Amino acid sequence: MNNHEQTKLSKNIIWKNIIVIACFTIIFGILGILYARHKRHTTYEAERTIMTSTSYQGANANEEVQADISLGKTYAKITESKNVAKRAHRELPKNMRKEYTVKDISSMVNADPVAQTTLIKVSVKSSSAKRAAKIVNAVTDAAAKEIPRRVPSAKQVSLFSKASKSDTTSKTSPSTKKMALLGAAVGLLLGMVVSFSITTWKHLI
Repeated sequence: MNNHEQTKLSKNIIWKNIIVIACFTIIFGILGILYARHKRHTTYEAERTIMTSTSYQGANANEEVQADISLGKTYAKITESKNVAKRAHRELPKNMRKEYTVKDISSMVNADPVAQTTLIKVSVKSSSAKRAAKIVNAVTDAAAKEIPRRVPSAKQVSLFSKASKSDTTSKTSPSTKKMALLGAAVGLLLGMVVSFSITTWKHLI
């Protein structure tokens, strides 16, 4: 085989490898898109804020504020507790009480103290914007009653305005773009392995 034939053969092998790699990349990229569309779901998150406070008067006002701030994690744990979930469950409409158990509600709630404040941000995630808003409202209403019972020093518990369906934020996952890129990357690597293996096998034969 002369040099011209060898060059032509090498070019053919390179082009075949490129075609194999491109096919694998495209096919797996499409599979990634199809997977993302099949598994796609949207989660809605509703938020409402609780504020704890006292009169904060006199020489000890600053110490009282700091004491309330330091209890933020305790208030958050109470809000996430089973007792609050039970109260909230009783306040929900009848159809939602059948749909969600006390355990379900407890697992949906996330409460976080806002740093250097007496605020507790409470959020609930659900597949329905309306249900997320109703549950977070019921939970915060219940927490406002339960916190003073558990912590007598929490003299006043205020609630920010109720969450509504229009206030919720949504997140759709998995991302079609990310899954397409991931699929294409897997296809690219697999295509390179397959094309390299075929080329090597042919040379051995």
